[in-house]
Amino acid sequence: MLLCASDMHAISSVMNHRLVTSSPLLFKQDDYSKHEDKSFSFELQPWVSGMYDVKHTMENLGINGKTSMTLNQQGLGDMNPEFILLGATDIDRNYSSTINLTPSMLLVGGLFHIYKQFEHVFLDVRTALINCRTQICIEELGGGNGGMSQPDGTVITNAYQAFTQADWNYGKIGDLKTKTGLDNIQVMFGYTQQMDLFSSDSCDSYFAGFGLLEIPIGKGTQGEWLFEPQVGTNHCAFGFGTDFMFVQDHGGSLVFGGNYRYMISNWERRSFDLSSNGLWSRYLGLDTIDELGTEGPVNPLQGINLFTQDALIDGRSQVTLYTRLEKRWEHCLFEFSYNFFYTQKELISQVDTIASGFGIYDVFTSGGVSTSHLAQIWQANTTLDATPVTLVTSDLDLVFGAAGAWMSNMVAGRLQSIHDTCTLGIGASAEMAHSAQALSSWSVWANFEVLLP
Repeated sequence: MLLCASDMHAISSVMNHRLVTSSPLLFKQDDYSKHEDKSFSFELQPWVSGMYDVKHTMENLGINGKTSMTLNQQGLGDMNPEFILLGATDIDRNYSSTINLTPSMLLVGGLFHIYKQFEHVFLDVRTALINCRTQICIEELGGGNGGMSQPDGTVITNAYQAFTQADWNYGKIGDLKTKTGLDNIQVMFGYTQQMDLFSSDSCDSYFAGFGLLEIPIGKGTQGEWLFEPQVGTNHCAFGFGTDFMFVQDHGGSLVFGGNYRYMISNWERRSFDLSSNGLWSRYLGLDTIDELGTEGPVNPLQGINLFTQDALIDGRSQVTLYTRLEKRWEHCLFEFSYNFFYTQKELISQVDTIASGFGIYDVFTSGGVSTSHLAQIWQANTTLDATPVTLVTSDLDLVFGAAGAWMSNMVAGRLQSIHDTCTLGIGASAEMAHSAQALSSWSVWANFEVLLP
């Protein structure tokens, strides 16, 4: 994992969310000391989670990792807005503004956990029903004097209209989007045994080994919106794990555990920057090769639609390590826990072929003359190609469409009231991101659990 440190700060066009059902601290610890009771439990948790540290999130998504950027039609900022149909139509080409991008995410739902203990084996099933809401708010200072129009005649006057224009199928920014569905289903089947060698008169020790299967429910990323809402994935996963539990007579217990899983490859839709054109080049405008030289200046076509394609996300590994300290007294329980989480960076090995017949728009001549295959998103004085250059699939930089490695630490606490047939409680967690791809988040929940023999 330490060797992956150079991948912690990569910039990507995708921001994955952590799966709820594979986050161990959000669910109760299975009590292996009750194996002789052959107990059954059903746990339901109303749950709310939000994101903090928006600056960290934009380090993964923004141009050069910034939360704000300058739009300048004369090539003096971070982005020339004329590429996205946001430009003054007068001779001065003087559209200029600063936009602040503020991402937010809120998840609301219910967590479900079923646990059945037999004498030496157990079955554990977890999932969640979640509503995910994400948005990157656009606050623009200046500008507002755009006069370029979409093919249907709609005039684009400001940044919000440009980044949400109807002709864009992908990569849009600005609106609140929601998605509701089931998170992946995690199934664990394992064996538990008391360890007499490590037990004493005042402390009992238990070992649990298990295999796990993660059943995908989601469709994977679709690329329509930057920082899109996600619930579940379309990647099946399998793996294994172990728990070591130490239970003392005075009501205290300590658990050390962890698991490894391998996520199987599958297709998702991703947006790609271009290898020779830099960050956010996926928003460069396009010209149609066949129509070059046949008419005067033309408005650029939407490049983001061409640079978003279905991609094969290769299989990757994931590691979860945790420790849980619990104290019981009479009918109460308090737990403090810690989780380290790591997911290997994504690799894309295959991508759909892009449509032929397009080249990069030469903003200096207002298009229609030739292409500018080395143009960058901030430029106004782009270099005209002597001979038009047609874009091909190999121009896509697959690294920009892949999520980077995820590394984070989470701490959580829960307080429960324990009764013969049920438990009631509350809990909270905080996750601290340690890579650009990871999200810093908080969550709170209530707990209701039914206990059956």
